[in-house]
Amino acid sequence: MSKQAATVAKGPAGETAEYVFVTPELAVAWLAVNIDRNRNMRKSRINGYVRDIQGDRWVVTGEAIKFDTEGRLVDGQNRCQAIVAAGKGAWVLVVRGISEDALVVLDSGSARNTGDMLVITGLADRADAKDVGAIARLYTAYKAGDVKHAASHIGGHSGLTKSEMADAVMSIPDIEFAARHARGMYRYLRLPVSALGVAFLEFSKLDVDDTAEFFNRIRDGIQNGPGDPFLTLSRRVSNDLQAGSSRRILPGQALFYLFRTWNAFREGEALVKLQVGSPQAGFTPIPVPK
Repeated sequence: MSKQAATVAKGPAGETAEYVFVTPELAVAWLAVNIDRNRNMRKSRINGYVRDIQGDRWVVTGEAIKFDTEGRLVDGQNRCQAIVAAGKGAWVLVVRGISEDALVVLDSGSARNTGDMLVITGLADRADAKDVGAIARLYTAYKAGDVKHAASHIGGHSGLTKSEMADAVMSIPDIEFAARHARGMYRYLRLPVSALGVAFLEFSKLDVDDTAEFFNRIRDGIQNGPGDPFLTLSRRVSNDLQAGSSRRILPGQALFYLFRTWNAFREGEALVKLQVGSPQAGFTPIPVPK
């Protein structure tokens, strides 16, 4: 959108709305009049906005930066802070003159989540959208080196904006097929669907036939006694789940289980233990699938 003469729309109670190209300097001025009781700034969201602005992925969604009747900033502080941090301007919708009555219901609606975005844009079917998004998020974090060991979390700086999510989904071949496959496998191995999907994608790059056999053995419960990697995997997952919520299986931990089992399966190695480590001794690195 190029700079042009502003067109101001007026509401029934004197509110105004217009699209404004917000420079970092203007964003600083707006933050200076931020309302005292505004919500805490969300660093992860600000970082995502910064990446979108600097990567020229920022789009005008119709979500407005809002000021009340006293000229105070009541909604949009994260976007303003992102523009400052990016050192680069961005177009936004600006609404001024929000009344006290409007402030009561501000943000009370249900926001569209990432799954909604994937469905609306046609990047995923509704039945698969949640799983596609989870797989894309974990796959991106793993490839970026943010999931390194069995206790790795994803989130914070590893989170994706909706634009980054769309780019990730479009760049990962067969991700919808992987999501459906992972959802089906979850019935037989209660690991996070995101990890099952990433494992399917990574293993398929190495050997399609071995990938099919690997997951078929999990599905069919084919185990050959002590030292069999699939028996060890099954027992470890069962033990973790029986231990309750305090032993919730995280995506990084699930990747460690799957990748370690895959390597043992491919190399004909006896596997009697899946040891994740501890905070004191250090957590076990996630092996590279071979």
